Formats: sequence, C-alpha cells, structure tokens
Amino acid sequence: AVEVTAGNTTTFTMTLSVTDKNQSASATVSYQVDLRDANAEEPIQLLHDTENDYYYVEMGTYNEAPVRWRVVGVEGEHYEYNESQAPTGELTFIQQTATTTHAFGDCYYAGENEGDLGNNDYATSAIRQYITGTDCALTWDGQDMSVTGNYLNDLGISEDNAVYKKIQAREVSDLYKNINWDGKTTISNGTTVATGADKLWIPSVAEIYSLVGGGDISAITGTWSTEIKEDIKFYNSTNFAQYYWLRSIDHLDGRLCAAYSVFDNGSCYNNYVNASSAVRPMFILEV
Repeated sequence: AVEVTAGNTTTFTMTLSVTDKNQSASATVSYQVDLRDANAEEPIQLLHDTENDYYYVEMGTYNEAPVRWRVVGVEGEHYEYNESQAPTGELTFIQQTATTTHAFGDCYYAGENEGDLGNNDYATSAIRQYITGTDCALTWDGQDMSVTGNYLNDLGISEDNAVYKKIQAREVSDLYKNINWDGKTTISNGTTVATGADKLWIPSVAEIYSLVGGGDISAITGTWSTEIKEDIKFYNSTNFAQYYWLRSIDHLDGRLCAAYSVFDNGSCYNNYVNASSAVRPMFILEV
C-alpha cells in the first residue's frame, strides 16, 4: 500500500514474481497516478527575458503578438532584477509592450468649472474609463464627454483570461496615494474619492519614479537622474521611445487641463490631455 496526498502526482512500483520447481522470474512494473484536481487552475508562471534582464507574463495581443507585462515591484517595493532567482509574492507588473496611443480630449476631469483642479480627477477621468470600462459619468457643460474605445477590447483581454482573472483589484481610494510630485498621501483639494476597485490603473509620477525607476520617493524632484530616465522609457516596436500617460494630475489654463506624462527622453512633464500618448497600465498579481 502507498499513502498519497490529494493534489500530487504519485508513482506506484510493483515487483511481480513467478516461481515453479525448476526456475523463477520477476519483473518490475511502474505506473503513475495523477491525483490533481482536474478543475484546478494552473498557477501563473513567470517568463524570463534573459537578453533584456526582466521577468514577465503575457496578457493580451497587439499586432498578432503577445503583450508582455514586466515585473517592477515585489510587495510594493522596487524589484531589483536577479538572473538566478525569479521573484515571488505580491508582484507589481507594468505593460512592457508598447501598443496604441490615445488622446483623451478635454475629459480628464468631469466638473462644470473650467480650470478647477478639484475636477481634474483620475477617478472620474476618461483615461480610467478607457482602461477599466467603468462608467465615469463624464460630462462638461452638460455635454457627454465619455471616451470612445475600450482598452481591454483593443488588446483582446477577456474576463476569462488566465492572468486577468487572477489580478488583485486595487481600491480607487488607494489610487490617490502618492499621486502628486511632492509625495503627498492624498489630494488635499476636497475632491470626493470615488468608491470601487480597479484591476488595471495608470501609474503615478511617484510609482514610475520609485517602482520602475528605483528611486527614493522622498527625493522626487523635477530633475531625475540619467539612470531613472532610461529605466522608465517606453519603447515601441521600432525601438523608438514614445510618450505615455501618468495618472498624476496637473492644472493648466481654462478648459485644457493636464496630466503628467513620461516623454521620449525619460523626463516627466505635464501634458495637455488632448495630446496623444501611449497607455501603459499597471496591475498586481500574486505569484
């Protein structure tokens, strides 16, 4: 008899012997029994790009090729690449494969007051609506400002995608932490924080600086080191760096409000939301 535990694959070995008065013979027979739950989901396996030094998963497709998502954080802290040991635990991923760019017109905010920073609000922004599919009830001066398109559809990511369905949703209120240049934990302008949770989100200035660039969040300034600038660049399929949106808000004159962007040289500046920049979300996954 062999004692086994459910969830394992176990090999049984038996020796068969036959003996008569003149001779004997024996043979060993082995067979394997799979006791794993046939309905159990396979764990997410990290892939390894040894040429470019990062671990990643694949989720979605663009131009008929898989979209890569690179590990940039472990347990909320910057991940330092280790060739010999893959990271484990609660991992933060960022989109590594550059896809489409998107202009969000004048609807990064949803208020009636022009130039009011309190209405330049990520939770009710067109960019959040595009990424998550959440109805942000976007209006301006009585007009429907809802964004066209849907990020998940554009990349062919369904609710049943093996990676997507295991992503840990992040509370929208948490998306207001470290959103500004100065590392404040909340927005101090009286904005009402929306409820709910998002599986995908746009990184803030602080998250790009600390998680992706590996900088000290307490030292964020307008001038970043060459190393951090290089780390946070986002290269397209022809190896050109392209601009991409951040969720940190800013205020410019009149109706033309702004969000911060990472530019093609790796610097971070505010950008009118009617400019066209790439969408580069993040997510958290237990591996």
